[in-house]
Amino acid sequence: MNPSLPIEVFDSLHELLHLFRARMRKAMEAVHPELTFNEMRILLRMGRQPGLTQKGLVERSHADKAQMARLLAHLEERGWLIRSASESDRRVRCLRLSAQGERLFAQLRTLQERVAAELLRDCPPSMQADLLALLRQARDSAGARADHSDRPGRPD
Repeated sequence: MNPSLPIEVFDSLHELLHLFRARMRKAMEAVHPELTFNEMRILLRMGRQPGLTQKGLVERSHADKAQMARLLAHLEERGWLIRSASESDRRVRCLRLSAQGERLFAQLRTLQERVAAELLRDCPPSMQADLLALLRQARDSAGARADHSDRPGRPD
């Protein structure tokens, strides 16, 4: 295998993600100019995973706890997010979108779908499905190796 091929794969992924983010920012400005990209990411995650805890959101987003707390407080102040105590552990705060947040999520999700479709318009759905399967396989494989190598006393 060409040793630069894996690097080219990740360079291409990085460039595509950069294009996606740039176009999402531009499209987002038309819908909600004061919404930041990180706020959008949180709203989209919460729309797809209602009831996620603040800790779970930090783990999935790889964000700093303090920064996440500030972002969540800001989203709550704007009326887009509701924090409530977990039924199983009152110390744990579960997050969900408010009715206003749900409407914004629907707008953002539509933007996301439009931008993604635009970027992949020259790739037929079958090719997109193949790409998705390959990316998931690479992610799962890399995650399994990382989990395995994180255990002390286990050979790599």
